Amino acid sequence: MFEMKLEFFHDDRNFPFFIQYGYHSGDFFKHVHQDFTELVIVMDGTAAHVVGNEAYTVSKGDVFVIGPNTVHEFKNSHDFIPCNIMFRPEFFFEDMYQLKESPGFHALFFLEPYISREYQFKNRLKLSLEDYQKILLLIDKLMKEYQERQDGWKEMIHSCFMEVVVLLSRRYHMPEKTEHPGALLVANAGSYIEKNFKKDITVGEMAEAACLSERHFSRIFKETYKMTPLQYVIQLRILYAASLLKNTGGTITEIALISGFSDNNYFARCFRRYFQMSPGEYRRSHLD
Repeated sequence: MFEMKLEFFHDDRNFPFFIQYGYHSGDFFKHVHQDFTELVIVMDGTAAHVVGNEAYTVSKGDVFVIGPNTVHEFKNSHDFIPCNIMFRPEFFFEDMYQLKESPGFHALFFLEPYISREYQFKNRLKLSLEDYQKILLLIDKLMKEYQERQDGWKEMIHSCFMEVVVLLSRRYHMPEKTEHPGALLVANAGSYIEKNFKKDITVGEMAEAACLSERHFSRIFKETYKMTPLQYVIQLRILYAASLLKNTGGTITEIALISGFSDNNYFARCFRRYFQMSPGEYRRSHLD
């Protein structure tokens, strides 16, 4: 099994982004992404996308996301032209708090890669002609910035890529019928958590947002996000606090409270467990 790494395509470790057009006829070998997520937008042609042991046809206007550790390949392609955008979500999405409140964002960029890995998932995003034209203009802009690399090209790519992500998230509608409806319902809970993680929310409230029983919700959430709902809440609070430590002058106690921690000692323990340093050490490391 061939394992692809982002460094095969792009050598700037401080900016984990790569974009290209692919041109395929016939078969494209089976492989797995080791350390990046891939957003695929089909520009033209057709192919059979094989994920695990399942295959489905993709064609112009189809959009899908392939997460790390997903074995996939393309077969029987005919004039198949995908736009491949390879990136690390933690780099681009870390501070996108409002975007993370969108159920479409959670479904497309967090849940669909999981569903694609475990199930045949045919209800993918299909762009309308109008949206296809909008995305095409943004892709052309991304390609131009990436290839020419003029002053400020990374900032331009970051801005333009976020525009692509927002547009796709707005257009993503979760299907009423799918082979794995529970995972898609978790997207609603993900949106609810992003909006309320600074409050004292319970697993019961999260499950209610997903229209699932608490037990069923907790099981599906852990399968999808690889952590419990409360662990996810703590992670969001820690990341939010880290952003405030870097970008504001608030005291550590104030930042702990703003981020949802009522106990400063508990905040310090959680923070150290996540970053291997205290909040004060973290702040000083970003002042140097």
